[in-house]
Amino acid sequence: MKINKVEVIIVLLTLLWEYQTTEVKILNLNPADQSSREDTIRMLRDEMGDAVEFIAAEIPTELMNLLYVQLLWSLELVETHEGRAFGECSTDLQIPVPFGALVEGIATCLCRVASKALSDLEPRFGTAIDSFIGTALVVAAFNYSGGYFNPVLATSLKYGCHGNTIIEHIVVYWIGACCGAIASVFVYELPVVQNLVFPNRIKRD
Repeated sequence: MKINKVEVIIVLLTLLWEYQTTEVKILNLNPADQSSREDTIRMLRDEMGDAVEFIAAEIPTELMNLLYVQLLWSLELVETHEGRAFGECSTDLQIPVPFGALVEGIATCLCRVASKALSDLEPRFGTAIDSFIGTALVVAAFNYSGGYFNPVLATSLKYGCHGNTIIEHIVVYWIGACCGAIASVFVYELPVVQNLVFPNRIKRD
């Protein structure tokens, strides 16, 4: 039986779409949901145990993502995938570690602030705008740090790859991104940011 590559692609895209749009009410396991780190910050502040469970739930999810990507690439649906599904990997970090952490941190902060603003404003095409901003930030950071903005995703895809030590990986993709996510909570509450998001808000004494 000959496999139609177009049909396979359609099925995989459908499954991916369902995965991205399905909401788990008790615990959101979607690693693409950048708000997960904000939730983690709040849980760290309130209940350490819940935060540990939350992070532990994300790790196997990201590993499943890696297996899914490897499966997709192993099908060799396009020429650029041939023989690369299980090849050796190399780091995406192309700049010194401190600058890489800074890039991941600033981009993560901007991404979170934009997402929070869109969530509060609820514009008609909010999801599309949020996706565009996130994609633009990834593209902007891609040639510098890889543009992951998600520690678990970066670890599942690039941990142990040639070019970085374990400490360097942690500094850039964990400390950098987490500091950016934490900073976004405070940045969003700054008066200047609130005035930009809600310019017509009536001030109350």
